Amino acid sequence: MSEPMGSLRGKKILVTGGGGFIGTNVCKRLVAEGAAVKATSHKRGPRYPVDGVEYMHSDLTEKEDCLRVTKDIDAVVLTAAFVAGAQGMLKSPMQLVTDTVILNLRILEAAFDNGVKKCIYISSGMVYPFSKEPLKEESGYLGDPYDKYFTGGWSRRFIEVVCRMYAEKLQAMDITVLRIDNLYGPYDNFEHRKSHVMPSLIRKTVERMDPFEVWGDGKDYKDFIFIEDLVDGIVLALEKADGYHVYNLATGRNVTINDALKIILRCGNYEEAKIVYNTDKPMMIPYKVLCIDKARQELGFEAKTSLEEGIRKTMEWYRRHPSVD
Repeated sequence: MSEPMGSLRGKKILVTGGGGFIGTNVCKRLVAEGAAVKATSHKRGPRYPVDGVEYMHSDLTEKEDCLRVTKDIDAVVLTAAFVAGAQGMLKSPMQLVTDTVILNLRILEAAFDNGVKKCIYISSGMVYPFSKEPLKEESGYLGDPYDKYFTGGWSRRFIEVVCRMYAEKLQAMDITVLRIDNLYGPYDNFEHRKSHVMPSLIRKTVERMDPFEVWGDGKDYKDFIFIEDLVDGIVLALEKADGYHVYNLATGRNVTINDALKIILRCGNYEEAKIVYNTDKPMMIPYKVLCIDKARQELGFEAKTSLEEGIRKTMEWYRRHPSVD
């Protein structure tokens, strides 16, 4: 095993899924940290390319492409995954398994073959079963994931186990698994068909949807984390973590969708919106909060952005970059 990386300046870092929501934000931060950043991009290329990043068109389900992009790399941040909103997860659940598992296993294999020293895998809170208590990392394999997250949760669990094989059993690479949930911020997907709850509500507010449709009854509890806070956690994991570790990255606080909506409408000066609840639309897990004690103690992680500040920043960004479906 290697020593912690420390400063990222001059380090050669690959970001898979570098044109996506998480990947774009990670690339921006790593460039600012002085790293030499490469990023994979599939099909159309990045919608918002980051200056200073070398983008490589690649199909991460193909071994040859994975070997090419991981050559002469110090660390890999694995952000590439099949992403869908509630409707997409229920409509095409096996795509979460097939695409996400294959591309991440291919990258891990190629990183191992090319002697990469460190990987950060962005996993998901979907791995957890339902609980009213704050979920600690060790409960990620207790029973099955929540029913509506069954396929997505198990696919992430499997990838995590493979990460552990490389890091702990083969002692070939340092790998840190970061479990995240309900992420939002600039560069998110605001398309109606694919967006998650936060970007969906922000878009409806900016566009003055009337009546204002909310999927479900608005009583689900979510722990929303702003993208800049997540990126802080990724940088801390790159700099400090060695061996094999799993961390939750979240705020450790949850709010109902209705509570978040009040803030969104206030930030958007649309408090007079006529809200209509559509309970025929998909509803996901009713309650979840992740415990972040381990990340606090071992990485010094803390989500610093308040929900209102994060919503304001995201809304300002979306006003400058409106979606066209």
